[in-house]
Order: sequence, then structure tokens, then C-alpha cells
Amino acid sequence: MSQKYDEIKAFLKAEALKPESRVRMPTIAELMQRFRASQSPVSRAVHDLEREGVLYCRRGAGIVSRSGSAPFTVKPPAEVKRRGEVAFFSIDYFANTIWEMEHTLNAYAQQLGYTARNYRLQRDSDRIGLLRSTMGAEELRGVVLMSSADRLEPELIELLSKLPCPAVILDSYFHYDSLPGNVSLLMPDAKTNGRNCVEYFHAAGHRSIGFVRSAPDGSIPQQMIAGALEAAEERDMEFTVLSCAIKSWESNCDAGRNITRNSLDIIRSRQITGLIYIGPSSTIAGRRVLWENGIRVPDEVSLLSHGNDSLLGDCIPALTSTKTDFTAMSRDALDIVAGGLPRQELRLYPAEIIERESIASR
Repeated sequence: MSQKYDEIKAFLKAEALKPESRVRMPTIAELMQRFRASQSPVSRAVHDLEREGVLYCRRGAGIVSRSGSAPFTVKPPAEVKRRGEVAFFSIDYFANTIWEMEHTLNAYAQQLGYTARNYRLQRDSDRIGLLRSTMGAEELRGVVLMSSADRLEPELIELLSKLPCPAVILDSYFHYDSLPGNVSLLMPDAKTNGRNCVEYFHAAGHRSIGFVRSAPDGSIPQQMIAGALEAAEERDMEFTVLSCAIKSWESNCDAGRNITRNSLDIIRSRQITGLIYIGPSSTIAGRRVLWENGIRVPDEVSLLSHGNDSLLGDCIPALTSTKTDFTAMSRDALDIVAGGLPRQELRLYPAEIIERESIASR
């Protein structure tokens, strides 16, 4: 095969891991232009990936990712050598990042030749019981457990240590003092992300910042607040934490709305000109409360969402956000299972800032 063919095929396999690939991927013409290639290597790469079950290509539909066609069990196609099963425990919660990780896990599992067994954890799910039932699977090669805002029980962590295969805690909401030797911990770099948010506001001339903790207490918000406070003190900025009681599984949107409404006097009296929210839905809800109370965004108060969603770009004004690479995090989880990465005692993922219209210079 040609070098162009290999490059195009590798690019398409990477693109198929992105959630938006289930709606649209580059066309044949776009691929030809991107790689300065003739139609032959492009068409051959697309055809081969369709045969391998990675892509779906039909007249009128274009090229899209095929993964996720079965919600609970996703098997590799017959042409791909099977490597066993991986159990995915995801959180049945309304969040874009969860859908993004689910898609990537199933898409990459197919590419690697694993059968994906998907389990949806709800508020009252018996995680320990489900894990026990999974342990009996003859071809089990790995377990990937998405974290909720509940700390994992010691009994569950002990059970993970008894698995005959690697286990990964994905997008963990908590740090753990010690984990078994077969368990990896992947999580956002919350402290660095908190610092970066404050430094971004500082560069825009802001001097009084509020942090809307619209999520349950845990390592992620604690570390983010610690990093933000550290950066604010270094730059002689005022930093105020705005919060309310919120439990695991409760609405992030409702929390953002309630905290903003209950903090209007503080925002005005402390002349806060920038607010950092945890979660896109929380930011959108807070934005409405500010508008209802005559506070203009970004003229009077600028907003930054910690967490990205395509909807943020359609708000008025479009809302600035941070974006963590959950595709890379999910792919790393499966590379650990497959042996392509060693066990990760703790791997942190920084976020980039997506600049939009909701932050004004001071």
C-alpha cells in the first residue's frame, strides 16, 4: 500500500473516535484536497475501513462513524481478529462529556478488536454487584469504570484488585491515596485548569473573580478552587467562591441557576466582573439569571464555562469555555487495557481555553 493510503487510513480511524463523526466525516473530495491525493488511495482507505466496521458510507449519508450502532454490546466485525471483551461502566447522566467518552470507548474498542459490554450506572445501581457479575466473563480483558460524583467504595476498589486484567477509573472525580497495582486513574488536571481560568481573566484586565461551584464537593472542584485561588493571590486579585449544597446526581443546571440568583448581592457589592462556572448547562442557566436581573454579559460580568459543549457557541453572547480532551483520555484507557500504555498511577489531562464572546477586556 502507498504512504498516502496509510496516512489517510490512520487519519480516518482517529476521526472516527470523535463524537461528531457519527453525524459527519470528511468527504472523498475533502480528503483528496487535504492529503493532495488522487481518488484511488482515498477510496481504497474508505472502502477498507468500511469493511473493517469503522466507517459507514452510503449515498446521501456520506461517510460517518459506525460505532455505537448497538447500545449495550458492540462487537468487532468478522474481518477483525477478536481480542476478548472489555466492560464499560458509564454514568447514565445528562452530560455531553459522558456521551463523548462512550462513543470513543466503543469506537476504539471496535478498532482494537474488543467486544464492548456497556453497562449504564444509575443513581441506585449496585456497582459492586455488576462488577462481580462481570468478573465471571471468560474472555474479560479489561474494565473501564467512569466516575460519578460519588467516591468509590473501598469494597469496590478491593474487588477491582481481584480482576485478572487491567482496570481504569476514567474521568475520576476523586483522588485516591492508594490503588491496587492493576488499577489506573485518569482525570482532568483540575488545579492547572483553575489556574489557567484565573490567568485568562487577569490577562483581560479583571481584578475580582467569582467561582460558581455548581457541582458536588470532591477532588475536582477542590483542586480547581485551590489552583484558582493560588493564581489569584499571586496576581493580587479578589477571588470569591459562590456555592450551595448539591449532592451527587443532582442537576448541575439547577445549581448554577440557584447559586447565581442567591449571589446577586455579592456579585454587585464585591464588583465581581468575571464568573467561572463548572459545567456548560450551569453557565447557560447562570447567564439567564444575570440577564433577568439586568446584568449585562460581557459588558458588566464576563462568563467562562469549565467544560465545553457545542451549544455554548450558539448562545448570545457565545460563551467562552475550557475543553479537556476526553477523546484522548478514553483512548488512553483502552491502550492501558490493550498493553499499549503501562499502568498509570495518576494521569492528568489539561484543558485548553476556547475563546468566544463572553469575556470582555477591562
